[in-house]
Amino acid sequence: MVSQVIRPQPQVRRGEATVKLSGRLGANGVVLNMQATGDADHWQVPAKGFDFVVADELLWDAQLQFSHSITSDRVPVLLQAVDANGVAGPVEETSFAVVDDVPPSALLVSLGWDSPVDLDLHVELPDGTVVGAKNIASVEPVPGQVPTPDAWMTGAYLDYDSNQECRLDLRNRENVVWLQAPSAGTYRVFAHLFSPCDQAAVNAAVVVQRGDDVTDEVATTLYEFDSRQHPSAGAPGLLMLEFDVE
Repeated sequence: MVSQVIRPQPQVRRGEATVKLSGRLGANGVVLNMQATGDADHWQVPAKGFDFVVADELLWDAQLQFSHSITSDRVPVLLQAVDANGVAGPVEETSFAVVDDVPPSALLVSLGWDSPVDLDLHVELPDGTVVGAKNIASVEPVPGQVPTPDAWMTGAYLDYDSNQECRLDLRNRENVVWLQAPSAGTYRVFAHLFSPCDQAAVNAAVVVQRGDDVTDEVATTLYEFDSRQHPSAGAPGLLMLEFDVE
């Protein structure tokens, strides 16, 4: 039997790839069968070594990745211990809640890509402010004043800096989000290949969504040498698209 399951992270995001799951196999268990409910395939996780606490049980651990294509809000994972003769024990279940990538927003600019690289999203607002990894929110606190807890909600913010400096989380997606109506004017969207992380190329796409409607979409391919090219003066990366808000 699977005698222990340790799930430190009960909530995950689509695309997240560093989710830990571990535990113990009961006496005589040597391999763990693991399967996501509804998946046609399964994985076999060999035991690592004996548990110092329970002498006749072996330890196991795994690192899980959750696809961007998941449509449900919960992913059950089935676990089953197997002994050296191939005899399988009872099936145990643990599950992960899948949280929304971003909250409901008035405007969303999303950059996604398909290789483990450090790609950065930058959005230039009509007033010239650039929101990205180096400036994650457009709302600047007034010197000498303590901002209200929800002050950041009045502007744009970057939700996550994925694969920062090649510390790969494999989410491969960054979003700039407006929870309230954005200012009128022209917005420019850039993608910057900060580091290729030993990859030759990456396919990337930008989507602009206003409420529930996708209004703009564009894709491109960036190559390893693009990370060595300095953007043109004043540009934080490759210009992907421009759009207007009235």
